[in-house]
Amino acid sequence: MIMNDKIITIPNILTFVRIFLVPFFVIAMNSKDYSLALKIVIIAGLTDSFDGFIARNFHQASKLGIFLDPLADKLLLISIMITFYINKLAPGWFISVVFIRDVCVAIGWLESYLRKKKMLKPTILGKTSSAAQVIIFGYILLSTNFDIPTLSEFWYFLVSFLSIASLVQYIFIRFRDDKVMS
Repeated sequence: MIMNDKIITIPNILTFVRIFLVPFFVIAMNSKDYSLALKIVIIAGLTDSFDGFIARNFHQASKLGIFLDPLADKLLLISIMITFYINKLAPGWFISVVFIRDVCVAIGWLESYLRKKKMLKPTILGKTSSAAQVIIFGYILLSTNFDIPTLSEFWYFLVSFLSIASLVQYIFIRFRDDKVMS
């Protein structure tokens, strides 16, 4: 992938839009305006898809974008988890599991970047875990807005298992990388 040092690129603008939407999502959730919160999440999801597509296909990948894109994703996901916990929209144990996983991954990602100037690449399991979280939180928001069935405990256990498994994988990769560099 060709990288550039530009700050003003279409993908970076879309990522900044996603970051800009986070406080509005929090305000909507705290106001219990779940319809607006759902619309914000949909817009954020679309900007995430478009920024990646444009960066890859139109050679607009940038060093700033490589850093900001996962940061924007984590800010939104952690905001979702906190507001869902406060509004009791999902079981507390489930939110605790995925929250702890995401905070640990984010800290590991940031530590690796700051200490080694190395960007940790997401694994298939990590991407699957994050996608499952987005799907389950999206479904919960949909069920607050539309008359659709709520999720069974099975789905919460499945996504929790994926989250824990991906955290263990990231920890293993992180320690393996430290051993290799020693």
